[in-house]
Amino acid sequence: MRCCAQKLEEFAEGFGRTRFLAFLQGGATQLAQAGEVGARVIRGDLAQRCDIFQQPFAQALQPMQPGNFRGGFAPDCRQRGADGFRVQAAHQLADVLKLAALRLELRDALVFEHGGAQIRIQGHARQLLTREPHQFAAQVLQGVHGGLLLRLGGMFGIFFRCAGRVGRGGARKHDCQWKSRGWYDNDFSLSLSPLMSQHAFSHSFATLQQLARDALLYAQNAGASAAEVDVSEGFGRAITVRRGSVETVEYNHDKGLGVSVYLGQRRGSASTSDFSAAALRETVAAALAIAHFTAEDDCAGLPDPALLALEAEDLDLYHPWNLATEEAIALAARCEAAAFAADARIDNSEGATVYTQESRFVAANSLGFMGGYPTSRHSIACSVIAGKEDAMQRDDWYTTQRNAQGLEAAEAVGERAARRAVARLGARKIATGSFPVLFEAPLAAGLLGHFVHAASGGALYRKSSFLVNALGEQLFPDFFQLRERPRQPGALASAPFDDDGVRTQERDVVRNGVLEGYFLGVYSARKLGLVTTGNAGGNHNLILEPGALDLPGLLREMRRGLFVTELLGHGVNSVTGDYSRGAAGFWVEEGEIVHPVEEITIAGNLRDMFRNIRAIGRDLQIRGSRQTGSLLIDGMTIAG
Repeated sequence: MRCCAQKLEEFAEGFGRTRFLAFLQGGATQLAQAGEVGARVIRGDLAQRCDIFQQPFAQALQPMQPGNFRGGFAPDCRQRGADGFRVQAAHQLADVLKLAALRLELRDALVFEHGGAQIRIQGHARQLLTREPHQFAAQVLQGVHGGLLLRLGGMFGIFFRCAGRVGRGGARKHDCQWKSRGWYDNDFSLSLSPLMSQHAFSHSFATLQQLARDALLYAQNAGASAAEVDVSEGFGRAITVRRGSVETVEYNHDKGLGVSVYLGQRRGSASTSDFSAAALRETVAAALAIAHFTAEDDCAGLPDPALLALEAEDLDLYHPWNLATEEAIALAARCEAAAFAADARIDNSEGATVYTQESRFVAANSLGFMGGYPTSRHSIACSVIAGKEDAMQRDDWYTTQRNAQGLEAAEAVGERAARRAVARLGARKIATGSFPVLFEAPLAAGLLGHFVHAASGGALYRKSSFLVNALGEQLFPDFFQLRERPRQPGALASAPFDDDGVRTQERDVVRNGVLEGYFLGVYSARKLGLVTTGNAGGNHNLILEPGALDLPGLLREMRRGLFVTELLGHGVNSVTGDYSRGAAGFWVEEGEIVHPVEEITIAGNLRDMFRNIRAIGRDLQIRGSRQTGSLLIDGMTIAG
């Protein structure tokens, strides 16, 4: 660590006092003062980070040593971008100089190019240079500071979180944090644009494929009898507006490589986020070392080659959302504003969030399988509070899709969150008894999740499921039809192959109420003496065939009982099927909602609950891997 601090000290002194002045081709005293301040900030800030990261930085800093600045840092930066994430420059330098915190935008960004460096001066940057030279110097130093961070980011993945809000007099207040996200390669360049798009991937798909090939080759050369590898990269952004002001702006960028090797039927696994050749060799060696010490397992090994998905298939899962930060802020603000405008009783907000995530991966094994594809997921969410003091109620709503064009309007999300919160005002307890319970569609999807967990291979071969040996058994009413559709274009849980590389397949999981199949990967299938169902990693699009009734129709069908809209706690025993959870919702009389309910518990056993399903609604809510309408279940115990 002393070496790290010394290297930063040398760089800060040399660059801060000499190269910066030559860089600007000026000699003003104010600029020299700014350069010294910048050197102190960079030196103190980053030297302190050495103690956190616990790795020497000498190699990362070599290209930026005094006299070696030209030609070493971030070639072709405008093409590749900053390893997939964009950095808004830190405001520390301007704060030290007591200058206004000015945001650098793309038009006046500091740009480092192969063979030298230049400052792109356009718009108000030119005015700053002529009228307010020390503010311009602070901006440039911010860029230099960011450039050094990005150069170190060539070794680290960095997560940047900046929370800002408007204070008195319109002053902007910022709270910024940098967090380590693992080791990255040195292929970085600098960009200060707030726009995130498909160009933010730092590695091409071909590069991910080559990394997978390299890892498999290293494993083969090191003596592994078989191997499999997964290489992935993803980035995203979440922007939250609360009470009309920006609450948080969060960026993430992650990557990793995981490898499993086999020595006969002994298996070892290791992973890394460093894509260098040396790191890949070390990771493979670590996996082999683990395999040497593990016991043989008759069920370990790669899939049957005949089951592998050897042909590529495009399921339309990738739709980038090229949304500028300002546009995302405006969208979140409109969402929250619509919630406040929907009802005067909306008194507070937990915020509205716009979220976007893009990722891609390559999976491969030594049997010749290699597949992968990009995906995207976007959402808009809002959570608000109605009432005041002891009479407050909170509720929320969100929409999510792979393609942002399919999202509900931001205003509609906010309005629905407000209506839900207001509807809960005046909630009270009810008497204890046995009544029918209507689970709202999003909660009904959770009930399907309990079924999937109990019918999954891991729980079954460990005998930790209430559905052990239940294959072929009548678990649901005869109108219950549950199908898995993994190749549905654009769906949230579509996939051409599972985590083992096995082709996914359309099938009936439950037909006429009878359990027709489990959810199995290669390993769990072998443990159970069955064949994989292509579900390593979980279920794909599960679609419960809807009934004829909409939500009002289900309420009328129930006549008297509880309509549940929120569940609390985790009181589900997957071994016995016992179910007991806190709940909130509405009491129903004569098929009509009469008042909101809170502070109650609903209980039963999942086997009984499955058998006692009276009706399935057609009010589908598609938010994940399980699609269902509301479920009406008879005979549950309600404790008030």
